Parts: sequence; structure tokens; C-alpha cells
Amino acid sequence: MAAALSAARSGAQVCLIEARPRLGGTVAFSLIHTLGGLYDSAGVLLNAGLAEELVVALLQADSSVRKRRMGRTWVLSVCPDIYQAVVQGWVESDRRVTVLTETRVVGVVRQSDTIRALELSSPAGEFRLPTKAVIDATGTAEVVNLVSSSLVQNEDRRAAGGLIFRMRGTPPDAVAFPKGLGILRAIRDAVVEGSLPRQCANVWVDTGARSDEVYIKLPVPIPANWREQQEPAEVTRDALEMQAAVVEFLRRMPEFAQASVSRTGELGVRDGGQVRGEYLLTADDVRCGAMFADAACRCTWPIESWDPEEGVSLEYLQDGSYYEIPLRSLKVRGVRNLWAVEKCLSADRYAQASARVVGSCWSMGEAVGR
Repeated sequence: MAAALSAARSGAQVCLIEARPRLGGTVAFSLIHTLGGLYDSAGVLLNAGLAEELVVALLQADSSVRKRRMGRTWVLSVCPDIYQAVVQGWVESDRRVTVLTETRVVGVVRQSDTIRALELSSPAGEFRLPTKAVIDATGTAEVVNLVSSSLVQNEDRRAAGGLIFRMRGTPPDAVAFPKGLGILRAIRDAVVEGSLPRQCANVWVDTGARSDEVYIKLPVPIPANWREQQEPAEVTRDALEMQAAVVEFLRRMPEFAQASVSRTGELGVRDGGQVRGEYLLTADDVRCGAMFADAACRCTWPIESWDPEEGVSLEYLQDGSYYEIPLRSLKVRGVRNLWAVEKCLSADRYAQASARVVGSCWSMGEAVGR
């Protein structure tokens, strides 16, 4: 969405292709309610441009939207439904952007080092779209894979995915510190006792955008063959079974006795493979605050690693510091007019674990679109 808006503002005619019936991306459909990567360690906006405009638009949209401290970071707390409505209205208001929903890229027409057209599948049938440039904003390099699987690097051990669900009907501050820690300890004790599945040991809980809601995140191992037709359904089925066990356990607690699941997000994939770009962003770049002449944006989010077995670990940057993401990490190697933004940027696993957050993704998209 950021790439589309930015390219349109720069004078391009843009076609934004969306597989779902509505815009909103991972935030809206995987149910992310804390937007990271927008602020520095002092709570000051890190990047100007569309990221700043997004914050302003969301704060104006609803009184429940607020900036808040989370550990050593700052996030923007927002209901995913509000986010979805704001960004869809924003994109659709730009006359240079044509939005094609319920449409997928199923093929790429390539001539030498240049993409000439995309083959699309929609409810109206299949058709070919000539293009001057292509930006893969799927987060999992779906379009780049169609060009050549050799352009995507996959780790043997990928980060755990996440299934997030929302429960409503809880008392205010039901999981606020220190209550939340007590709930997590009770869940882990139940895992040790065998009354909850082993995967539940790394469950995460957080207050919602509204006072009577709690968001619960379940880490979900993503197998190497997750793209295969049957595998996503099997992974989601296992995650939903884990969700049912956690909900049953929580409802025995006084805070959740009257609560019910109000919404469950789609399975979120943090690590669907990174493109082979003209530059590989590394963990050393992140840790030392690397600067680049072709900087796309600034980032200061911790290295947030979700191990399938051990759960989440956070490696924070020094207060007041940041690093830059270069445009070369967003330019796909060997294809003149192909770019990739968001979670599939060219980065090692630890750099990607810091760079993949919402604020950085909006600023990456803006830079490439421009």
C-alpha cells in the first residue's frame, strides 16, 4: 500500500493487486494490534513521510488509538479493524491507483533481465497486465518465486509463525503487569504438568486497544514445505487446536470467566524466505547502526527472534541509536525492474527479525515506490 501511494504521488499509474476481498495486509488479517517500528527509543517518530501520515490518520480515526510503551520499545496500539478501514480509504482515494481485489499473480512474462508483464487470475478470469516495474509486497516473495526460485533464500530453520486471537469480556487491565506474568506462569505450569500442549509454553498475552479485550498470540512452527497446497491447512488446523486448549484453560480463571473469542486472525508467517538482493543486510549492520548512501529508511526495532522451540528472544539496540535499510536490499538481483519490500527483503535471519515490523515496512514501500 505504501509503495502504491508513493509511486502514484511520484506520477506513476499503479495497479495494486490484492488476493483478499479487502486491503489491509498482515496487520488487518493476522490481527496485529501493536504497530512497531514507528518510533525510536524515546517515543519520537523515526521516519517522516507515509509512516508519519499513517500515525496521524490512525490517531484521528478513533480515540482508542494510542501510543504506548511496550518493554523498552514504543508501539501504536490500534484495533486492526480501524487500521483496515483507514488504509483502504486512503489507497482508494488516490485516482492514480487501481485496486484489483481477489486477484493473484500466477505467472511472470520475462524478457532477458526485464519483466514485461504479469499474468493475473481474478473472478473474471485470467488476463495479462503489461508493466514497467514490479514491486513484490507479499512479504513472502510470492512474485519473486514465480520469476525464479533461485532468487529466494530460505533458512533451514525458519522463525515461528503466529496465530493471534482476541477475547472480549475481560475486566479492565486483566493482563496488565503484573497480572499478565501470573497468567503466563500458570500456562507454563500447565504445560509442565501436561494439561496443555508443549507448544503453549511460549504463548504471549497483551492488553487490547479497548479496555475489555485481550490479545493472545500462539507461536506456530512453520515447516519448510509450508507453501504446498495441503500444508498451510494442516498448520492452521494444529494452531486452532492449540487455541481451543488455551481458551478452555483461560476460562477457568476469574479474569476470563465471562470472556469469549471475538475474532481469530489468519496464520501469520514471519519468515517466508528472503530475496537475493543487491545487498544483504546483516545482524552486524543492525548492531553497529550501519548507515548507507542509498538509505530507504531508519529502523531501531530489537532483533525479535521467534524460535519454534524456545519462543521469543529480544536483543535491543542501544538507546538513541538506529540503523538504515539500503535500497539495494530491496532490489532483486539480476532483474532490472523487480523490487521486494516488507518481510522478504534481502537480509540474514537476525537482521530480518528487526527490519520486518510495520513502521519499517511502510517506509521501505514508500522508498521503492518513489
